Amino acid sequence: MKKWIIVVVVILVGLIIIGVLYDAGYLNFKWSTLSMVFAALAGPYMYIKNKLFNTNNVDTIEDMIKKAKAGLKVDEDHRAAFDETITEKETEINHLENQVTVLDQKLKEMETKAEDTHVEVKEMSSAEIAKAFETLYGNEKDE
Repeated sequence: MKKWIIVVVVILVGLIIIGVLYDAGYLNFKWSTLSMVFAALAGPYMYIKNKLFNTNNVDTIEDMIKKAKAGLKVDEDHRAAFDETITEKETEINHLENQVTVLDQKLKEMETKAEDTHVEVKEMSSAEIAKAFETLYGNEKDE
């Protein structure tokens, strides 16, 4: 008789251990049959746990609803902050695009001016080039 009591106690302790491990998420295997076996073995533990420690009363549900509403409010605040940040970044991008456009236009003007200067220098005589050089850089002979 004592042996049967020991066997039953060992089986119950084993089932409780399996139930606790399954509830904690340690007994989730890729092989579905093994998972179903452990879930079936953990079934009595889960049933007793849910009956004894059931927290689905009105106060708990109201607390969950309040938390959900608070979470929605926080999400709305975050969304508004992100929308504001996005608007600021879009404004900054537009400003930078305008600057790039202005700089591109100035670059094209400078390239045109450089090309015109190159053509103008080709058309100048050597005396005119020497005079323009002295005008720009001075006459080192006189110094």
